[in-house]
Amino acid sequence: MSARILKSLSMQKYARLLPRVFPGVAGLEIRDRQGESFWAWLPPVAGQTDAETQDDNPVVVWSPFGAGIEKRQLPDTRMQFRVSLAQKDYGPIGWLITTYDTQPSIAMETAPEPLRRAFADATVFLQEEIELQSECNQLAAELGERYEELNLVYSTKDQVEFFEEGQEALVRLVHNCADYLDVGLAALICRDRGLKIHNVNGTESPPGVEQLLELLATTIYDRVESQVQSVVLNATDAEERIHLFEGRNENLLAYPVIDNHGTAIGLLAVVARHDMHTFSNGDRNLLEVMAKKASRIIHTHHDSLTGLMNRSGFESSLIASLASTQSKSLQHCLLHINIDQLHVVNDLMGYQEGDALIRRVARTMTGVLREADVMSRIGGGEFGVLLLNCDIRQGFSVAEKLRGAIHELTVVSAQRTLDVSACVGIAQVNRDTDGIVGVMAAAEIACKAAKEEGRDRIQIFEQDNTTLVRRSEEIEWIGRVQDALRSDRFTLYCQPVLPLLDQSKSPHFELLIRLRGEEGEILGPNVFLPAAERYQLMPLVDRWVVHNALVSLGEGWSEIATHEPVFCINLSGQSFANPGFQSFIVDEIRQSGVPAQNICFEVTETAAISNIDDAVRFMTALREIGCRFSLDDFGAGLSSFGYLKVLPVDYLKIDGSFVREITTDEVSESMVEAICQIGRTMQLSMVAEFVGDAETKEALRVIGVDYVQGFGIGKPVPIIEILDGLKAGAIAVSA
Repeated sequence: MSARILKSLSMQKYARLLPRVFPGVAGLEIRDRQGESFWAWLPPVAGQTDAETQDDNPVVVWSPFGAGIEKRQLPDTRMQFRVSLAQKDYGPIGWLITTYDTQPSIAMETAPEPLRRAFADATVFLQEEIELQSECNQLAAELGERYEELNLVYSTKDQVEFFEEGQEALVRLVHNCADYLDVGLAALICRDRGLKIHNVNGTESPPGVEQLLELLATTIYDRVESQVQSVVLNATDAEERIHLFEGRNENLLAYPVIDNHGTAIGLLAVVARHDMHTFSNGDRNLLEVMAKKASRIIHTHHDSLTGLMNRSGFESSLIASLASTQSKSLQHCLLHINIDQLHVVNDLMGYQEGDALIRRVARTMTGVLREADVMSRIGGGEFGVLLLNCDIRQGFSVAEKLRGAIHELTVVSAQRTLDVSACVGIAQVNRDTDGIVGVMAAAEIACKAAKEEGRDRIQIFEQDNTTLVRRSEEIEWIGRVQDALRSDRFTLYCQPVLPLLDQSKSPHFELLIRLRGEEGEILGPNVFLPAAERYQLMPLVDRWVVHNALVSLGEGWSEIATHEPVFCINLSGQSFANPGFQSFIVDEIRQSGVPAQNICFEVTETAAISNIDDAVRFMTALREIGCRFSLDDFGAGLSSFGYLKVLPVDYLKIDGSFVREITTDEVSESMVEAICQIGRTMQLSMVAEFVGDAETKEALRVIGVDYVQGFGIGKPVPIIEILDGLKAGAIAVSA
């Protein structure tokens, strides 16, 4: 350090200044503590330059002169004086030496005060120069270190997409920590996530690496995890060294890997020989940055609640397993596990208890599975397990062990105790498996089928099981429905619902959704709506219908308003409780310019009854702005008449199964008469669907039905045809 500081001094200005401070001086120089000269000055003499210096006899001993000045008499009668130059952080680093001919030096010894003042003045500005250069050197060193750190940080990737890419990034991160800090060992350990990555420096490798890793994964890990703080062991006599490190004499720096909730999920540690590296605050700051990078990588492919692999990481493992079935003719089993009635725990005991149960189930299953098996939390209370090199019989055995272990759990609160169970779906992964989407869907379908059979069950997906195959087809339709929503491939059709008894009443038109296939064909709702209903896509479908219907009606409403038509829009029960759906409808009606009283929403009896409270609130709010409601498929339920007292509806649409047989079956005729009687008593208008011929229409007229709908009245056609017909007056407005 002293040499670097002395070499960095800018002495050009002092070559003019110092001779003035020391009148009569015959030579000036600065040497380091070992006697090496760094700068020298001699008065101009013919044939001699400033660069030429004399190497005085080093055997002459220096003696005190006073005021920190030392002197010595040289053999050639010259006299030298010197004073120490120091740097505050490092102490003495060199000497300022003056040389005088004999006559002036004798005078200075008899009157020393001018010499002392000269040295005092000279050392003041030299010390300032030394401190300035020292600070510049330190700053340059720190900037160099920061540059290397920044280069390390930015060259360590933490934005990853694929699971394998994330694993490679973590390995590289650990290697970079070991390489940059030049330590014997660097390690990343996350116990709950099954991560244990380390890098050993071959030349600085500490003894007993396995024992060292075990200490990092136990006592050090427990301390870091519990306190969520770094651990630094530098002093050889530190008390914590014995407690945490079993007396090992290496230096240690361990920093917690923290998730988004502030919880320690692991540690990043570096270990070095105590005589090779003492860990500083700068090292700690660097490890903090690298630990944050590790956390981001881990978060990409691991679930924050359980520590298990998340869905994207699991899919990567599944892809690899599929490849092995082709190259090595292996077979595996995929399990889809779903905790039964998790929502009950959430509702009765709170989401904290529900989350705690998910974590307990994850730990329980981990204890049952082999290390080679891959487990993932794929959402909510659902888990995926990939049993490697396992046939269907062995897979069922493992599924039974998992089901039994989960069944032994309970959730206990101050008021109640709940039993825990889960359903398991099993799908085989072999060379015939058609991609991960299909096999994951098969396992999920089998699990849902197990749930429908009752809780705490196991179901194997089998290709000859028609129920499961139908579910599989529905799974396929989920993607097609979502794609149709994105690419706007749905279209609206319209079917007349015309007055039968009072020709002065306004005509109704039911809006029906259709799907344009990839080849341009029109697909009916019976093909895609069951999948949308089962997998909770109906709120999205309903929003598409409401928006597009009101846009179409609003564009030409002024031209058809004289007919006072009422357009009926079907709604799913799933939309009643959908956040913001009610306000969405209100906004769409206002923007369209269509009067609210000309919009009627049709709700199936089953949907209304199963969501009775949500249905009543929803219907009441929209009726307040003028909308009407029709109860569809009325009579199909078991409690239809009782619910009419609370449901705010304007129309009853009689279930088509009764209407179709009204002319051939007395029971059906009686049911229609009874429904009409109740409807008239409650001052509701009656609508009959599936009217296919004139005989049925006449029978309904006799009974007193207000509106009729069916192929005998008018078939569904694109909405544009109905709107154009109303504008031209070419559409019948009564039956």
